[in-house]
Amino acid sequence: MLKEKLRSQVLGGCLQDFKDHLSGNYKGFYITLNACAGRYIFTVNAYSPNDAGNQQLNTYLQQQKERVKQILDVQTYAYCVVLTIKIPNLAKKIPTVVNELMDPVIHYLMSYNYVSGCENCGSTIEHLDCYEINGRHHYLCGNCTNEIHADLKENQQNIQAQKSNLIPGLIGALLGSLIGCVVWILIYKLGYIAGIAGAVTGICAMKGYEMFGKHLDKKGVIGSVIVMFVMIYFANRIAWTWEAYDVLKEYGAGFFDVYRGLGEIISESDLTANYYGDLAIGYVLTIVCSFREIMNTFRASTGSFTMKKEK
Repeated sequence: MLKEKLRSQVLGGCLQDFKDHLSGNYKGFYITLNACAGRYIFTVNAYSPNDAGNQQLNTYLQQQKERVKQILDVQTYAYCVVLTIKIPNLAKKIPTVVNELMDPVIHYLMSYNYVSGCENCGSTIEHLDCYEINGRHHYLCGNCTNEIHADLKENQQNIQAQKSNLIPGLIGALLGSLIGCVVWILIYKLGYIAGIAGAVTGICAMKGYEMFGKHLDKKGVIGSVIVMFVMIYFANRIAWTWEAYDVLKEYGAGFFDVYRGLGEIISESDLTANYYGDLAIGYVLTIVCSFREIMNTFRASTGSFTMKKEK
C-alpha cells in the first residue's frame, strides 16, 4: 500500500503493510487504515467507561474536523471512531500529514484514559485479530467474529430466499432506462459519447426493476444489464437519426421516416463504420463506468460477503 520508506514514517512504523491496507497497534490502540477513492479511512478502536457512546470523543473530533481541512469526515461508534482524511497529492507528504492528524487524537485518547478493545463489543480481555469484512478491516474478538459471520450468513440466506417478479421488473427496468437514454442522446447532440450516460441507463434500469419487481435479485440484475445494452443501442440509433433528420428535414423527410431508413442512409453516406464505431465506443465506456456498480449490485442481490482473517 505504501513504499517501505513511507510506511516506516507513518505512526512510528507501527502499522504493518498488507498491500491493500495497513493495520497494527500504535501506543496501545488498534488501528486500521484503508485507502478508498483518494481518501484514507482510519479506524481507531477506543472507548472509555466515563464517556458513554464516545460522545465526548465525538465532540473533540468534530472540533478537529472544523480546524483541520484534511479531515473530511468523522464517525463515532460505541467502541471505535472512523476518520476519513484527504490523501496528499505528493506521496512524500503522506507521513507528515497522517502523523499531524493522528498524533493529537492518540494523545487525547491517552490523556483521558481511553482503552482499545474489540471494535464490536469493546472487550479488552480476549485476543483480537484483524478481519476483512466486505473490503473494510476490523479488529475483533473471537466471539464477535463468530457472531458477525453468523449474521452475514443468515442475511445471505434471507436475501436468496426472496424472489422478484420478473415481468413487472423488466417493465420497470425498461422505464427506468429511458432516463439514461435521454441523457445519452442529449450528450451525443453536444458532440460527445459519454460512458456515464450508459452507467446512468444501467443504474436506472436496476432501480426500475427493484421498484416494479419488488426485489432486485440475481435474475433482476442480469435482466437489467441486458435492458441497458438494448436501450443503449436504441439511444445511439435515435441520436444518429436526429443528426440525419436535421439535414434531411429540408427535403421533407419526417423523423420516423429517417429512423426507419437510417441503415440505408448511413450506408449510402459511407458512415456505417462510424455508426457502429460510436456504438462500440459507447458500450466500452459504459462497461468501464458501470462495471463496479453492477458487480457490487450483483453481489448485494445474492447476499454475497467476504470475511477473512488477516495473514
